[in-house]
Amino acid sequence: MKTGFDILITDHNPHVRRFIAREMTAAGYRVQEAECGADVLFQVSGNKAVDLLILDPDLPDIDSAVLLQRLRKRTPALPVVIHAFSSDMEDHPEYLKSDRFVEKRGASIEHLKEVIQDLLIRR
Repeated sequence: MKTGFDILITDHNPHVRRFIAREMTAAGYRVQEAECGADVLFQVSGNKAVDLLILDPDLPDIDSAVLLQRLRKRTPALPVVIHAFSSDMEDHPEYLKSDRFVEKRGASIEHLKEVIQDLLIRR
């Protein structure tokens, strides 16, 4: 696996965010974390390189549709992986504007790693 990519992880739950960060770091990625939409926009627009965003769209400060729209305007080539429960798909059709959707469930971390690797290799 090619490593050295920078991944931005955002999740409203700090335990989930840290777990994903540990797993991605162990897989060889450089990891940044964001706890809210404002952090995501700041880091994506900042000087730090971001090669991929893992996004939990249930953020406290911004609607996921608005966040995705702003991200697409600022960085249209940035791969975005929505990491959420499949039951949320019904209420949020904007998830389809992401590059991939990975359901939060028991073994999803291995699937998430596969999706990330695939997206980054294509980039």
